[in-house]
Amino acid sequence: MADTICRTLRDGGLEGEHAPALTIKDSIASPFGLDVFTHVLTQLSNYILAGKSQSRGLVIVAFCRSPSFYVDLLKRRGIDVTSANKWIQILDCYTDPLGWKVRLNIEDLSWEPSALSTFCKDVRDLDKLYSSIIKLGQGLVGQGKGRFSVAIDLVSEMLRHASITSVAGLLSNLRSHGMYLILFS
Repeated sequence: MADTICRTLRDGGLEGEHAPALTIKDSIASPFGLDVFTHVLTQLSNYILAGKSQSRGLVIVAFCRSPSFYVDLLKRRGIDVTSANKWIQILDCYTDPLGWKVRLNIEDLSWEPSALSTFCKDVRDLDKLYSSIIKLGQGLVGQGKGRFSVAIDLVSEMLRHASITSVAGLLSNLRSHGMYLILFS
């Protein structure tokens, strides 16, 4: 079943359709959401690298895990990350989601910036978050030249900082502008 879902994300939607979206729910009854999310993410990465996907890049919005988690995940799954900055970007909403460390000039020695990650200063401003996602994606595929996928690690984490209406609006805007969504909630 996971392979069928990955193929659907690979093949994308038709012209004029909303882009495909996949929501992976993790719960006590079904605690394997992270495993499914990482499998789909890895498969999509392989499809993008092989040129088999309509999507030409991947933006990961990391709320629940650090950017280094995703870099290590790709390395463990045998994906070459040396050229990754050409096809993947990670929006780091994990390290300092509300921007307190920046405002207080606290130096976080555990945060290591990389060519793959961009720091998000305030996750409450969903308009800036949307702009950051679009900017990172267009940096990968070029202005209007192709589609890119967006994987959001823990939508429920977004709901801690913004209303459900705002989050739904963000997701709708991403889909209506041709972004393929993979949501982990």
